[in-house]
Amino acid sequence: MTTALHKVPARPVLTLAGHGHKKPDPAALARRACSPDSEPATSAATTLAIQQLAAAFQPAFGRMHVLRDLVIPMYEGSAVPTARFDVALVCEAGVYLFEVKGWRNAVVYRKTSTQTVPRWFLRQHGHSLAREVKDPAWQCGRKTTHLRSLMPSDLRVQYFVMLPFDGVELEGVMPTVVITPQDLPYIARVARNNGRSEQGYPMLDNAAIDRTLQLLNDLQGELTVDDHMRNCRERTAQPGALKLQ
Repeated sequence: MTTALHKVPARPVLTLAGHGHKKPDPAALARRACSPDSEPATSAATTLAIQQLAAAFQPAFGRMHVLRDLVIPMYEGSAVPTARFDVALVCEAGVYLFEVKGWRNAVVYRKTSTQTVPRWFLRQHGHSLAREVKDPAWQCGRKTTHLRSLMPSDLRVQYFVMLPFDGVELEGVMPTVVITPQDLPYIARVARNNGRSEQGYPMLDNAAIDRTLQLLNDLQGELTVDDHMRNCRERTAQPGALKLQ
């Protein structure tokens, strides 16, 4: 099965202004959003993050849909032919994507240099040694850029790195996309205010939300988390592949 796109389309796959698109099947979307058989369904971090997002965004928006484990095909030639978003939230303000990290009781920091890319580290409280971890902002930013190229140009598509557990301390200057539960009410208010004030990204009506959900559903197609995990394992098994914690 070919999972990579043969090319990145120059225009969105669908447009929010279009007509005649089928209405998304609520039952199918519900199964995809909360599949009990998927690996992340047992993830306490993702479950907690969804609860926190719902509590922050529901008061700010009339409609809000949370999709769990959105898997999309990447462009041809990508190191891994699929990408996975832990949480995709669709509301009147657009699409908000969240990379969820289950770090807890730890200090998270990064080292930056003008000559090299930022390096991220995680140090457990009470320990002096830190381990290097993958850059979550780069991970989510790269796949968000690709997803954004497949969506209508007037649809807001924004990403964040969500750290849902207590006891996580961010040390030093961190990217603004890295957020904790305390930041969520502010993020929701900004999302609502931006949608009302910025003409480039208008608020979505019910029909536009339906078409956005259908577009995401169509992009995923039959891809599953198992497909994505298999692709990641195959990439890691390749000779010379860089392995990080």
